[in-house]
Amino acid sequence: MTRFSFIPHLPGGIVTPELLKKIAAVAEKYQAGLRIAGNSIIVSGLTCADNEKISAEIGCQGESLVANAVRSVTFCPGKPDCPRGLAESSRLGLELDKEFWGQQVPAKLRIGVSGCPNCCAEVFVKDIGLYATAKGYRLIVGGNAGHKAQIGRMVAESLSPEKVAPAIRLLLEYYRNNGEKRERLGHTINRLGWEAFLQEMAPKLNSL
Repeated sequence: MTRFSFIPHLPGGIVTPELLKKIAAVAEKYQAGLRIAGNSIIVSGLTCADNEKISAEIGCQGESLVANAVRSVTFCPGKPDCPRGLAESSRLGLELDKEFWGQQVPAKLRIGVSGCPNCCAEVFVKDIGLYATAKGYRLIVGGNAGHKAQIGRMVAESLSPEKVAPAIRLLLEYYRNNGEKRERLGHTINRLGWEAFLQEMAPKLNSL
């Protein structure tokens, strides 16, 4: 029998005691396994019918492993919880996740936000990454750690937190207009050329 997994949507891995209890309760009810992977809690070994019930029972939407969409935003604690933090990366990450998670794009798209140049959220291997400096956020585009992995490139700097979401909207518009099905953002830019990408996008990003 085919078994399925349910992954609750937990932006940044932030979870309440109440939700943890609900996840543990459904795991016991359906005799499922539990596994922590990165910022995710995976409820595994479910039947298809049970998998469809769990979202309603715990009151939490599930992550998709196959959707051509913006995935859950990854972010580090940042200020005030990290002594190295230069910005409130958790606050920004939650805001970005609320706006962009689940939006349809040509392939999966990962966003990462780090509160300092240590880049604990691995922003250089995200499709869109941001890390804080003393002068604001630097915007990294085109990375990925999957098939045909590559390091992203910096395309803007000194962005205030208020300018980050508008910058991402511009990048997603470019991606939807130019990306082919199942083609990651960085591979779209590779195909069309980084010089052409920067000629089109740099003026828009710099005007924010």
